[in-house]
Amino acid sequence: MSAGHAGADSDTNPKTHTPVRSSSISFRLNGSAVRAEGWAIHTTLLDFVRSLGFTGAKEGCAEGECGACNVVCVRQGIDSPSQFQAVNSCLLLLPMADGQEIYTVEALAKNGSLTAAQQALAEGGGSQCGYCTPGFVMSLFAEY
Repeated sequence: MSAGHAGADSDTNPKTHTPVRSSSISFRLNGSAVRAEGWAIHTTLLDFVRSLGFTGAKEGCAEGECGACNVVCVRQGIDSPSQFQAVNSCLLLLPMADGQEIYTVEALAKNGSLTAAQQALAEGGGSQCGYCTPGFVMSLFAEY
């Protein structure tokens, strides 16, 4: 999957007035290789994944406090080869995703089967309006 973006005119170098764009950024998103080219360097991972149609993560506070934007990154583990870590995609700039493996809530339910975290929330009535529920699911999934 490849995603290019023209961006806004405000993404310019103040000295040269030329656009400040990222070079090619490659990472894995929901198990598929993704390459982002030409995006403004201050584009958040949240904005990028939503532009691809993965709209489960949402912007709530834009400060990393509410968790509505949570996605999971696969990181090197302490006691195991890898572990999941919930991250606030509203604070993670797109270039910081280069070389990472990232999952959104859309990747969790396979063939209609819920993960243990999703099942527990559903059975326990663990959502309110539902806006931030996908972020909560990702946090629980990373810790489960």
